[in-house]
Amino acid sequence: MATTTQPRIASSILLGCAYFVICAGTLRLTRFDEGVAFLWIATALLTAWLNTRPFQQWMAPLAACAVASASATALWGLGPQMALPFAAINMFEAAVGAAFLNRLAPHRSVLDSHRWLVIFALAAGVIAPFLSALLAASVLSLGADQPFLRNALNWYSGHALGTLTFMPIFLLVMRGDATRLMKRMDRRKAAEFCALVTLVAVVSYVSFAQDRLPLLFLPMLPTVLATFRGGALSTAASIVILAVIGGTLTFQGHGPIGLIDAPLGARMQFLQLYIACAMLTILPANAELQQRAKLFRQLRESEARYRVLMENSTDIVINLDRSGRLLFASASIRQISGFAPEKLIGRRIGGLLLEADGERARASFRRIVADPDRTHVNEYRGVIETGDVRWFETHSRAVTDETGTVTGVVSAIRDISNRKAHEERLARAALTDPLTGLANRRGLDEELRARLSSGSGGCLALFDLDHFKRVNDTHGHAAGDEVLRRFAALARASVRDQDLVARLGGEEFAVVLPDATISQAALVCERLRQTIAEVGVQAEGALIFVTVSGGVAPYLRNQPPEEVLRSADQALYKAKHAGRDQLALAA
Repeated sequence: MATTTQPRIASSILLGCAYFVICAGTLRLTRFDEGVAFLWIATALLTAWLNTRPFQQWMAPLAACAVASASATALWGLGPQMALPFAAINMFEAAVGAAFLNRLAPHRSVLDSHRWLVIFALAAGVIAPFLSALLAASVLSLGADQPFLRNALNWYSGHALGTLTFMPIFLLVMRGDATRLMKRMDRRKAAEFCALVTLVAVVSYVSFAQDRLPLLFLPMLPTVLATFRGGALSTAASIVILAVIGGTLTFQGHGPIGLIDAPLGARMQFLQLYIACAMLTILPANAELQQRAKLFRQLRESEARYRVLMENSTDIVINLDRSGRLLFASASIRQISGFAPEKLIGRRIGGLLLEADGERARASFRRIVADPDRTHVNEYRGVIETGDVRWFETHSRAVTDETGTVTGVVSAIRDISNRKAHEERLARAALTDPLTGLANRRGLDEELRARLSSGSGGCLALFDLDHFKRVNDTHGHAAGDEVLRRFAALARASVRDQDLVARLGGEEFAVVLPDATISQAALVCERLRQTIAEVGVQAEGALIFVTVSGGVAPYLRNQPPEEVLRSADQALYKAKHAGRDQLALAA
């Protein structure tokens, strides 16, 4: 415990000594009317110190600086009678400013954002000095019979300007940011930093050392340059240099402000106004630059990650403009499609799709642009360089600018041809009879519905192998399966390419004959019946002969499928009831 307490006490004593030196200097140099000092830097030092330490460690530095403040006030200020009240007010101001900063902007980098700058200006430049100015002016008014308003204004302007001007550089040093920034500089950046602050110092000296021309605008040029080129450290240093050189020379009666026909105190107040305007110009610009630099670093990191992903991804990433023209295509497009990315730039993406999917793709593109807050997933067929058709899945999202206006579309595209082929195989398996390779009952239902919803009509024939159970019982199920496969082969050979042969289950089969009249269908089915009866099936060492019964029913467009099936089934029943091995037509 002692090993940690002693360094804190030592550092507090050193802080108190520095606080005393600054207090003594400002009191000796900036008290022009026997009132308060016109420029107060000591609060900036103490507030920065408190801001870099937890609240539990505030007591020692506040006590050390209170002694230093009371001593300086008693020796060079308003005398011993005002020493203690002013010391308490100074400590109160620093504690209030540091408390606000610690509460509202903890652990944030100096001058790194507009938010920090606003909090800093309110805490250290408005609230804390305003409260202390009221207290100090009241003490002077009651205890020394001095004018309240004049002292309040002088106190507020001196303390607010001193804190706002010097506290950023104190914070940079105390937090170690200044050291880190200097270490990060290479030789070129270090030389540039030295050149910038030297330029600010030289131009400030030239401007304030002469009293013939109103050159107050001149120091702003190198100060702005230092802000844009050097960052937070050169910005804070430039403001301090401007304040020190300008204040010193103005106090000595030199510079453009010396041309003003007014007392020294009024001229120093004008200098404060000038420095305040410079700060209001420079600090927000620096905060904006810091934010942009941070965003730029994040953008470079994001771009690096993006490039790694793009170079190692098997997916295609593309950017399109509002009209659907290709702005960017990742290198993986060459591996997947055979197209060189650079040769696709400027082409419409619709030109790479199968023509049948073009309109659907254009409609999807319009939906993506209209709904930029959602990722849209679609599947299209694209034509690769060899002319082959591949299936692609796209995940697309609109790209918007800072106003929310859609500027284009970004898409991640994956080749799903293998998946679609697998899905197609599964779909075919779901619609196919595994024994005969014909369509199954589900396949028949889908085909029949499709035929009934288009075309001009046709016929449906149902077949049933006669006494098929006897074949299984006599020759075995293997022979029965061979008989079923033989019937399927003969049926496919007897019909047209556009006709469908299906196995409904067991020994039942169906044939869909679109655009066929009842007489044409009867001829086809009768020929099939005769062929089955005449051709034997060699199975299990035996020649098996079977017969088949059939029923044929016509159908019309938009007729209910159940009605067509029922009509054909009734015709089949009529054929079986009449003795089998024959064909019957629906009534």
